Amino acid sequence: MKKIAIIGGGVAGLSAAIYALRANAEVTMFEQFGLGGLVLTIDKIENYPSYKSVAGFQLASDMAAQAKALGLKVVRRRVVSLTKNGDEFTIITDRGEYTAPSVVIATGTSHNKLGIEDAYVGKGVSYCATCDGNFHRGQPVAVVGGGNAAVKEALYLADLCSVVHVIAPENSLSAEAVAVENLLNKSNVVIHYGASVSEICGDEVVGSIKIFADGVVTEIAVDGVFVAIGAKPVTDFIRIDGLNMNRGYLSVDNRCETSVKGLFACGDVTDGPLKQIVTACSDGAKAGAFSSAFSATKAK
Repeated sequence: MKKIAIIGGGVAGLSAAIYALRANAEVTMFEQFGLGGLVLTIDKIENYPSYKSVAGFQLASDMAAQAKALGLKVVRRRVVSLTKNGDEFTIITDRGEYTAPSVVIATGTSHNKLGIEDAYVGKGVSYCATCDGNFHRGQPVAVVGGGNAAVKEALYLADLCSVVHVIAPENSLSAEAVAVENLLNKSNVVIHYGASVSEICGDEVVGSIKIFADGVVTEIAVDGVFVAIGAKPVTDFIRIDGLNMNRGYLSVDNRCETSVKGLFACGDVTDGPLKQIVTACSDGAKAGAFSSAFSATKAK
């Protein structure tokens, strides 16, 4: 029997599972949290083919249901380490050990931090507007960042909050042109270009931030701070020699196979140039199909 382990249950991992399961592989997915990954936190998705607009939760739920209907086995455990001994991979979780001849890494990324917010996380500081934006309805908030993630967060919050202060580190926003245009058309959005957050203030909960720009420190009253300054790949659990990486991201070929035979990767954890849901699904399809084919050779 062809056996494949998938580490990570976002859309890339789910896509890999669907393609591997349809190739009659036995697939075990390791996911500590809910299936769907970061897509679960997206309010509206408007660039996924076949949908004019779809909630992230709905898209992720549909993918998970499809994979489960095909026979996906889910292990809700945190993966501590991944090693390889001969032709077998060993996956050690916080509650057990598993082996597989082929593994797909689909762990995605984790949010970057400012380094000054730890005391306020969950007390006004958040990394997800769709998760926590409603707590700040009608109040002033700040979004830190100037890329796609920050602009999308600000757009969502602009429909909930009285004022959205965007603290952009550069002198322009680096998000998609359409998203930037939409944000600039919001009357309750104030963009602070070339600025950084020097301090988060408040008595137990966020009450204001101090920003530094053009040599001047300005204090702005806000009820919440949403940090959207990028992410880093989740690969620290991998303990395999000879694995090619690029700035921490896994390098893969056109089959989504890494430099280690039998180890595949897909989605945001790879060094691909575009981090989108549709490209994660494409990667997942390749990883699922080719890992299944590789596993088949080991099963003979």
